[in-house]
Amino acid sequence: MSMYGGSGGGRTRMGTKVYLNIYDLSPANDCLYPVGFGLHHSGVEIMGSEYSYASGGGIFEGTPREAPGARFREQIELGTFEGGSSELRVKLDDLRSSFGPSDYNLIQKNCNHFANALVWALMRRPIPPHVNRLADVANCFSCLIPRSILDESPVGPNAGRSSSGGDNSSAGFQVFKADSRSANDGGGPTAPTAAFIGRGSRLGGGSTDTTSTTSTANGSTASSSGGGIFGFGGGTAGSRGSKATKEDDLTDRREKARQAALARLERNAN
Repeated sequence: MSMYGGSGGGRTRMGTKVYLNIYDLSPANDCLYPVGFGLHHSGVEIMGSEYSYASGGGIFEGTPREAPGARFREQIELGTFEGGSSELRVKLDDLRSSFGPSDYNLIQKNCNHFANALVWALMRRPIPPHVNRLADVANCFSCLIPRSILDESPVGPNAGRSSSGGDNSSAGFQVFKADSRSANDGGGPTAPTAAFIGRGSRLGGGSTDTTSTTSTANGSTASSSGGGIFGFGGGTAGSRGSKATKEDDLTDRREKARQAALARLERNAN
């Protein structure tokens, strides 16, 4: 009887053993793990293979307990699967429609969500809650997290190819960054994207201007109108001169009013 998911695949007379392999993605896990948190990658090991999920690659198969870019922490035995390889393939195929290559989200549909779905399909039980607890909490603040971060998986498949084009299935995993959403695969400068659109008063005048600040490829910003960023700071020399004339007129009117008031007081005194 095999007690480990090695060459025997964890097969026993009562079924096939299922393991959850948990990895650390951050050194901070040494402090977070004792209190039930952590940034984890996970994969389901069964029949000598490990199954996981990543952006761009979807559901993939890899070498158990090997994830470059992540540190293996522990293996948890979850139970036994009462089925064979054909039944396992059916379960995996059923999950592909929900866990497609472009469906990945770091906090809403990550490798731990897939592991939980696969284990539930195999044995009708969930994975330990601490594995994905940090993502569950972060989901409450998803609007504050950049989309570029949410769409990338820290661990993923290398498609079984080496740099020379040959087969390299023993590599198992590599750090993987999705490129399906890149705006420009040719390496050229990316198109400017709007960073701000709004209305504001131009200094020295009462009119409002609509401005749009864009980010360019070299990180600089540009404004699409003379009103300046957020609609301010775009006054011209002519507008500043007009403002000075208006201030002089106001001063003259105040002085004339003060003199008229003094004249009335003198008349009333006499």
